[in-house]
Amino acid sequence: MLVRCGLCNVKRWYQPDDLMKIFGDIEPDLVGSKMRCERCGKNEFMHAETQSPSALERQGIRVRRLAEIRTVRRVVWRDEQ
Repeated sequence: MLVRCGLCNVKRWYQPDDLMKIFGDIEPDLVGSKMRCERCGKNEFMHAETQSPSALERQGIRVRRLAEIRTVRRVVWRDEQ
């Protein structure tokens, strides 16, 4: 799956099963809106599309693979009187 930032024109390829582990079973159109560009930090301009590249194009593609998922715990306090 190709994910592209429309603002800074970064293109990255991902395995669909890796994205499914993160976002669940959602439509490919919605994947782009849930991701944030690593270069500019914006998510408004992200677009995802499913493509089937030819064998020649596949040779030059670098696919990003999911290494790990980290869960961050945040503490939320409330004031009582």
